[in-house]
Amino acid sequence: MRNRKLFAVVSLLMALAVVITACAGPTPTKAPEPTQAPAPAAKVEPTKAPEPTKAPEPTKAPAPAVKINNPPKTPAEVDAIELKGKNITVTYWHNRPQKDQDFLQSMLDEFNKSNPYGITAKAEIAGASYNDVYNKINAAILAGQPPDISVAYQNQAATYRNQDAVIDLTPFIQSKTYGLSEADLKDYFQTFLDSDKNPQFKGEVLGFPTQRSMEVLYYNADWLKQLGYDAPPKDWKEFEEMACKASDKTKKFGWAFRHDASNFATLVFTRGGRILAEDGSAYVFNSDAGVDAVKMIQRMAENKCLVEIPTSERYGEQTRFGNGDVFFVIASSSGLPFYKDTVDKGAKFKWDINLPPQSGPKPAINLYGASVSVFKTTPEKELAAWLVIKFLGEKAQTARWAVYTGYLPVRQSAVADVKEAYAKDPKWAGGLADSYAKMFEWAQYAQIEAPVAGYDPVRSLIDKEILSKAIVDTKADAKKMLDDVVKKANDILKENAPK
Repeated sequence: MRNRKLFAVVSLLMALAVVITACAGPTPTKAPEPTQAPAPAAKVEPTKAPEPTKAPEPTKAPAPAVKINNPPKTPAEVDAIELKGKNITVTYWHNRPQKDQDFLQSMLDEFNKSNPYGITAKAEIAGASYNDVYNKINAAILAGQPPDISVAYQNQAATYRNQDAVIDLTPFIQSKTYGLSEADLKDYFQTFLDSDKNPQFKGEVLGFPTQRSMEVLYYNADWLKQLGYDAPPKDWKEFEEMACKASDKTKKFGWAFRHDASNFATLVFTRGGRILAEDGSAYVFNSDAGVDAVKMIQRMAENKCLVEIPTSERYGEQTRFGNGDVFFVIASSSGLPFYKDTVDKGAKFKWDINLPPQSGPKPAINLYGASVSVFKTTPEKELAAWLVIKFLGEKAQTARWAVYTGYLPVRQSAVADVKEAYAKDPKWAGGLADSYAKMFEWAQYAQIEAPVAGYDPVRSLIDKEILSKAIVDTKADAKKMLDDVVKKANDILKENAPK
């Protein structure tokens, strides 16, 4: 019993211990020292948003290749032509004698050596006269084998253009790569450039000048003094008076009358008239100026103040002048060296040239000279041909050609060099160098005859039906004569109008 009570007490105590232990919980651990707050971080600027990247420029498509027409129609087309490595040959037809051919080729040889494109230029004599060259070219056009370039009067070039055989040089002249600078263009005599702008083809430039001449009055200065005059005739009344006074009506005559439409044009221009209307629309030489010119021819023929130079007597006016048998000749200034030669070999008198007599409201002089035209071949050949012409028109070449031939240079900058060369040359002694120099003052008065297709047959009409008739039928109605020819001339103009 006692043991039971003891067990119960022990069990109660053990149970109480358990309860107390459970209520007391676990022994508390020492709390850790509090940690210090970290130092505040440095202020960070907010990150800027990156600049938006610029969209790349769209890649431009390469410029389309320039289409090059044949012939080129714009300066850009000319600029696009490639010549390097093509080794093009350019053939140049002309009508100069062999000694001039040799001199011309020597200049072209310099071009052949100096041009960077491998172009070779060759000069060829295509005839003894401009008409010979004209006829040969027309045949070559029909055969499909024209030259690359050729001498051509403005009316002849218009005829070739009517056959689609020559080209407009305007795009070549204006080309940035191959053309002429503004300074170059200003250096050319403007009247020379203007003479190649064709009225039938909207001002197309159908040729380019490398030389020019004008129709001047040649006179025997010693004979003039013997007749009691101290200056050549100022107007046509004085001209007629002096010529008739000089004529003995048998061997010596006042005027060498030539069968030449350019002579007739001079008589008209210097009276204030024209051969062709300014716009190229009609022939107008049946004006009062034309009538007065024909009447003067009739009077001088009737009074035996002139002597006819037959067409069969080639350069007969020069020979008769050199022999002292004619007092006045109206002819091209390019004949100066030849007149000098005939006088030196003939009567050896003092002579000179002058502006033709003037009876119009303002001075006028007949300016002419074949230019150089480029024929339609290929754009490359056409450009090479233009570069040959451009070379011949440069100051050095135009000066050399003028000194050698007696033609006028086409550039103003060449004038001083030409004058100096003439002054130093013994063959121009006796004041002729000064006479040559005067022509540069006369250039401002230039008139052009008829730069239109079909003028060649009109020239023939002027000779056959005006000049030849006037010296034979001195009583014929001058006005009717002119009206009839002008009507026929205008029919020819219409027939040869651009197709």
